[in-house]
Amino acid sequence: MMIPHNPHAILEKGYEKLLSEYHRLGLPDVIVKNFGLNPGWNAVIGTGGCCGVAMSFQDNNPLYGTDQTLQDLAYLKSCIGSSLFDVAFANITDPRVSRRSIALTLLNALSQPLVTDEMLQFKGYAVGLEVKDLVRRDDKLVIVGYGGLVKSYAGRCRELHVTDQRPKETFRTTIVGETVSYGPAGIIVHSAEENREVLKDADVAIITGSTLVNGTFEEVMGYAKNARIRALYGSSAQLIPDVLFENGINIVMSVAISDPVRFAADVMNAPDMETALRKHQRKYNVGNLKNL
Repeated sequence: MMIPHNPHAILEKGYEKLLSEYHRLGLPDVIVKNFGLNPGWNAVIGTGGCCGVAMSFQDNNPLYGTDQTLQDLAYLKSCIGSSLFDVAFANITDPRVSRRSIALTLLNALSQPLVTDEMLQFKGYAVGLEVKDLVRRDDKLVIVGYGGLVKSYAGRCRELHVTDQRPKETFRTTIVGETVSYGPAGIIVHSAEENREVLKDADVAIITGSTLVNGTFEEVMGYAKNARIRALYGSSAQLIPDVLFENGINIVMSVAISDPVRFAADVMNAPDMETALRKHQRKYNVGNLKNL
């Protein structure tokens, strides 16, 4: 039996929280200047230094075909000069991954002024938290979404499990010597269909921010409800952390754009968007100690 969930709920809550914060702080409306697209990421560049990115799922996940992930360039062109709030609102409940990715990209851009260390500390959140320092040797740790951080946790806990929508063979290394063996060593890789079984008794759950794009956030969080630590990670997880903490996350590990002007230039001129992202990311880790 699947856990009932509304795949749009977290984005709707994020929109409402951002709207409330912009009104409370008297922040100016943000206008769409440009979109940047590549097979891995969608980006938006807005006025006032507000930039955001989100996973696109294009060409990197067999579950989603081009009908789900391909962007409508004419539609995006029609959004230039519009309010980020207006465009986000129009796309939050769209069932297509392409439009949900654009909605999250816009919400992440709107979150940019609200994820500075100063703002986060003012709200009473702890910055600079390292999940690695909170993992215990006897923990069962589950990472939802195979990414670069997986190797950082190998050997730190009793069990390390990773689940992903992509086939397990995607991450398997074949080692040929006197015998044939398979890596990565010390990591048990599962399909996404095993999320419920693997997460139900996890002590630590580290969840990819791309669950905000594909509508699985509430479902995965439901499976991980008993975990001591529930962290959200990745560039897609830049959404204002207040709403994430209110919905079960303890720690957010994400990035913001450190130099919006140079990022905008590099999105237009760099050989690929990954290069622009790496050059201009400012990593931040923030936690709500009340939930830890």
